[in-house]
Amino acid sequence: MMELKKKHTIPSEFAEFLGLEYAYSTSDKHKKDNGQYFTPKQIADFMGNLASTKTNKISILDPGCGTGILTCSLIENLIQKSAITEIELVLYETDENVLTITQKVIEFLAFWLAEKNIHLKYIINRADFVIENSKVFEISTLFGSEIVSHYDYIISNPPYFKISKNDKRAKAARELVYGQPNIYSLFMGVAAKLLKQDGEMIFITPRSFAAGNYFKAFRQSFFKDVSISNIHIFESRNKMFKNDNVLQENIILRATKQFNSDIRITVSLCDKGLKNPTEKVFKTNSLIDLKSRDKVLFIPSNDKETSTIEIFKRWQNTLNDFNIRISTGPIVAFRCTEFLKTEGEINDSLSPLIWLHNIKEMELIYPLQKGKKPGFIINSDESRKVLLKNKNYVLLRRFSSKDDKSRLVCCPFFSSDFETGMVGFENHLNYIHRPNGNLSENEIWGFSALYSSSLFDTYFRTFNGNTQVGATELKQIKIPPLEDIILIGSKIKEFNKPDKQVINEIVNEVLLERTYVKNTRSTNNFTRIGVA
Repeated sequence: MMELKKKHTIPSEFAEFLGLEYAYSTSDKHKKDNGQYFTPKQIADFMGNLASTKTNKISILDPGCGTGILTCSLIENLIQKSAITEIELVLYETDENVLTITQKVIEFLAFWLAEKNIHLKYIINRADFVIENSKVFEISTLFGSEIVSHYDYIISNPPYFKISKNDKRAKAARELVYGQPNIYSLFMGVAAKLLKQDGEMIFITPRSFAAGNYFKAFRQSFFKDVSISNIHIFESRNKMFKNDNVLQENIILRATKQFNSDIRITVSLCDKGLKNPTEKVFKTNSLIDLKSRDKVLFIPSNDKETSTIEIFKRWQNTLNDFNIRISTGPIVAFRCTEFLKTEGEINDSLSPLIWLHNIKEMELIYPLQKGKKPGFIINSDESRKVLLKNKNYVLLRRFSSKDDKSRLVCCPFFSSDFETGMVGFENHLNYIHRPNGNLSENEIWGFSALYSSSLFDTYFRTFNGNTQVGATELKQIKIPPLEDIILIGSKIKEFNKPDKQVINEIVNEVLLERTYVKNTRSTNNFTRIGVA
């Protein structure tokens, strides 16, 4: 142990050293299957420093401890702030390959603390955290169960991966589950119930929990138990997690077992920026409506996003108010292979099949190059259940790339372009339609421009942090008056192929003038928005 201490002066450095060795020697598949994304020391130190001081005797839980670097950083920060004499530490880890590292790190931590006259009592549980603590759902009050809530601090970089709703962990935490859950949200939900009344939890997770139907049950439970006080956003995901292939946009959050009237949002570009991040304080009720059913959390990273949120708050309607719906394409290709054709001619027995890749910004590219995707689907009694009536639609990609400049990519679809009674939309598309009627030409152009605009893309990014563009989320977005959308469409259709600049100019002219000039009698706010 003395030899280790000479090489690594503090426990978090030792944990990082062993973690890097493990990461380089372990396959990407193993790490992905176990949802392992090891926390860089700069982030661990930042998270540890978020904790506030309490008594000289504290209890800590790390529910997905990995190498233990978060626990080490938390303790290193706490003992600098207060005269701690005793620490009770509980850790959970299921990967046997990691547990050997965890044991070494915690032994080193105990030795290091003992030299400072601080007693560490610890337990490393070789068990699933969610299942082992499912008892928290048996007794629920406004702030969880008094019987099981006993931690001062809970810190974690939980695993990230989707599980089935029939998974034993999902069944154990069914209060948090709707549809297909991600394991990290179960960790957060259980942890929130395990805090003491004045306890605090510090997590680094994907930001996907902030919105979406799959996380609605989680948000309803989570925001009953805790209140967020801090959120940190990374502008550059790749620079922060360069040792792992992290696909999510991650945030750090601190939440407490007491209501916080303010939420402090900080932003950093990379690890160097963690020491001096930009900072802004928001009223909690400006970022989340705790009385609402969906409890969507908005996370603006700059003034442009903040101003955009305020614009949308002024609108009262959703698509449903105008008898307009958004749905997901019904054709799942591998289930319909016998109906798909790569060659043919569109008629009443052979319909066009539209894929995600057919959708470009404000333009439908059909057909695709030969050999790319089957461009036709047979119109028969057997296939008709997955076909749609040929009428006017707005088509949106359900998925985008992290490198895409716009999260929302859509285009108009006009029935007049295809001489057929039915059309096929593949499952990676969303489509906007009027069930009991047809969208007009101006409505088609107007909605296409609206969802293609920087204004809408900026707003969408404030609550959506993944590549999926869900129909449920789009249904909930407030939209401007229909007459404004029609006006946008009448202006946009005068251009053959309107680019982003044209779209933004027209959308901003129509919507921002209505929002600000007519309400404030001032044009000074135009520059403040800066959404183009």
